This record gives sequence, structure tokens and C-alpha cells, in this order.
Amino acid sequence: MGRVTLRGQWFNAVVSLCVLLMSSWARAEQGVTVLELIGDRRDAVREQLERSLQAKGSEVVKGKLYETRARRLGFRGREAYTDAAIAALSRELGLAATVRGAVSGSKLTVKVVSTSGRLLGTETYPLKKGKLSQKDALRAAEAILATLRGGTEEVAPQESVAAAKPAASKPQDVPPQPSATAEALGEPTAKVEAAPAAPAAPGEDVPPVKAPAPTMGPRWVSVRLGGATTWRSYCAAPGIASCGQLESQPEEARPGNYLLFGTPSPYSGLSARLDVFPLVLLGDTALKGLGVTAELSRRWPQVRVQGGGLGGTASAADMYWSLFGTYRLYFPLSFTATPIPAFVGLRGGLISHSFVVAEEYQALFPNTSRTHASLGLDVSVTLARLARVEAGLLYFIRPQPGHEQKDRYGPEVSSSGFGLEVGVGGDLSGPLDYSVRYRFQKYADTFSGAGTDWTEGGISQESYSGLTWTVGASF
Repeated sequence: MGRVTLRGQWFNAVVSLCVLLMSSWARAEQGVTVLELIGDRRDAVREQLERSLQAKGSEVVKGKLYETRARRLGFRGREAYTDAAIAALSRELGLAATVRGAVSGSKLTVKVVSTSGRLLGTETYPLKKGKLSQKDALRAAEAILATLRGGTEEVAPQESVAAAKPAASKPQDVPPQPSATAEALGEPTAKVEAAPAAPAAPGEDVPPVKAPAPTMGPRWVSVRLGGATTWRSYCAAPGIASCGQLESQPEEARPGNYLLFGTPSPYSGLSARLDVFPLVLLGDTALKGLGVTAELSRRWPQVRVQGGGLGGTASAADMYWSLFGTYRLYFPLSFTATPIPAFVGLRGGLISHSFVVAEEYQALFPNTSRTHASLGLDVSVTLARLARVEAGLLYFIRPQPGHEQKDRYGPEVSSSGFGLEVGVGGDLSGPLDYSVRYRFQKYADTFSGAGTDWTEGGISQESYSGLTWTVGASF
């Protein structure tokens, strides 16, 4: 009889050990994914965490796979990070938890959140140049996995255990029996009586876990090189109110000393831009958005000229540069599950624009040259890593033409002008990024007094429109 009992105990011990091994294996196979980290440019820290979790033996669901499955389930763009999407994808991909967080200045905040939205743990790690050190990346992975194991093996507090053992749960005359598994493994009976914490009731409110609002800002230096394609139009005539009036008149009814020309096709050239925000190096301060932006562009157009008895196509040179001081206020737009980085900026500085035709046409057509002050407003909203919407509006302050036009058309001149820009940009790989912008600028001049060509003044108008595309690097 004793031999039979001993065999039964050994059998129960083996079964219990298998169960423990199977449960441990099941926990090891539970997946984890690192969701988009707020403020993490080009997903640099996210990729570090994924590699470190894999090095520690975790089953990691990569961000690209997560986003692909999200699209298959009908979650597009920012919808992939809503609570409903995370719950659906957790079932689809077999996730045990998600890792969320934010890059704020020189630190990373990591939150481990269960698939039901319960916060399991929070840790903070230092960053250097926007990245974790190898030691901290492995330390973060160990902490995430330890938190995940703790979340799946959570034991109820002692008060809950006592309350979960009412005396009426067993008949009064039958004492509680220790399990064979506990006897075989030599564990105290008290541990067997402890029960796991009961899951939350279906109706219980679980407060949503939101990532902290990110502290965002510019890179301290950005250099961009590319090209520009431009259309230009110009008109000048005495005794008219606008270029539209001049164009609508029959050629024989137009004033004798008029000019009307445009580019028969868009002309191209080179473009370069530099943005510097040195106060970012001081850390997360209110002055981090204070910086300088500069742009230089040179284009080589062909112009078609009509007026003064001459006509034809001539070569020209179009030169543009700007230098602005700017302040950008960065903030998150929180109308989605994951806040969207954005900024509003003010800038002020100088713009210079000159257009010089070939020498044989200079007697007919005056070279235009303007250098003037300007104030502007800029807006940017980052929708995704590859999609950032940008827009700007400029007001030109006294954009008067050069002396050559005044000598010809009249010594007194009243000038006005404005510019607008709209485009898209985004991060490519590593420090590389891109930008494509449409730009429109218009000037209007009203001359008075007697010049060499006009005796009673007149008007001139010129406009530039076109695309600027650049590829650059930000650090």
C-alpha cells in the first residue's frame, strides 16, 4: 500500500512539473510589441528596444508587422494605436503586453501596458544624442520582461486571500486536505492555499493609460540641398491699373512703352537651405525653438519678351536668398490616441530677389532687384514619419525695386508684396529627410513722377511661382 502511495506521489510530482514547464514555455512565447514612441525621430529608440528584447529571448512583434496587420484589420494611420486597435491586434498577434513611451529631451519614459489597458510598470532611462546606450537598452529590455512576468504571475494580497477562504466553502466536518502536488514537491500548505488574484469584473472601469505628452523640438542643425523649378511673369506699362487690363487690350491699343513677358516653360536651378537651432543643445528649455534659417537659390531661365518693337527669347539669371531669425513653439495635438507633433513659428528677416536678362535686352528691359524686410508665420504638423505637412505666409515690408526701374519709370514708388508656401516633408532613413514645397511670391509697384521711359508714371507687377525639392540631413 505504501509503495502504491509513493508511486502516486511521484506521478503527481511529474505531472505538476510538466504543467509548470508548459506554463513557463507559454509565458515565454507570449509576444510583446513596442508601439510608436512619442518624440522618437526616425524610430531610433524603438528599434533599439526591439533588438534588445530579441537579444533577451523575447518574442517581439516588429512595428512594421504590427502596422501591416493593423491595415488588414481596417485600422489606418493613427487609428492603429487606439485602444480598440491594440485590443484587436493583441488577439490577432498573440500579444501579452505592449510597450509605450515618449522621448522627452534627454530621457526616455517606458510604460509596459497589458492588452486590457492596465499599467504594469514604468521606467525612465537616460538618452545621449537621442539614443540609449547599449547597457541601458539591455537594462530596459530586462526591466520590460521582468514587469511582464510579474504581471502574468501576480499574487493577490494577504487580505484578499483571507477573504477568499470563507469557512462555508467546505463542509465543517471535512478538514482541508493539502494537495498531492504540494506534498510531492515539499511545499508548505500555506502556499497552496494562496489563490491568484481574481481578474477584474467585466463591468469594472480600467482607467486608460495615456503616454505622457512629449517634449518636442527642432534638431540643432539641418542642411538641405536640391533643385527648384520656377515660372515668372512680369508686366510694366504707363496709364493702366493692372496687368490684367494690359493683357486684355488689343496689341494696337496698348501703350507704346509697355513690357509684357513670361517664361514659355518652367526654368530650373539649384537650391540650398540651412536651419540652425543651437539652444537645443542646452536641453529642454523655453528657448530651444529660437534659431536662424537661411536659403539660397540660383536659376537660369529663358524669357519671351514682347514690347518696344522687339520680341524673342532671351537668357536670364534669377537669384534669391533669405535670412530669418525665427522662434518655433512646439506642442502635441492630442485629438488622436497618439499625440501628433506640431509647431507654430514666427520669423522675421531679409529677402533679396534679382532678375537679370541678357545684355542685348537690357536696353529694353530693366533688371529687377529687391532687398527688403519680411515677417512670416509658419505651421507644421507631423502626420507620420514620412508625412509632415508644412505651410507658411510672408508679408513683405516696403519691397521697393532698385534704382534702374525708378530711373526709367518714375522716382517715387509705392510697393507691396506677399508670399506663401505649402508642402510636405518627412524623415527617410537615419538623419536623412526630404521636403517638397510650392512657393508663390508677388510684387506690385506704382510709380509717379517723370522717368526716362514714362513721363507720368505707371505700374509694374511681377510674380514667381514654382516647386522647390530638397534632400538633407538633420542632427
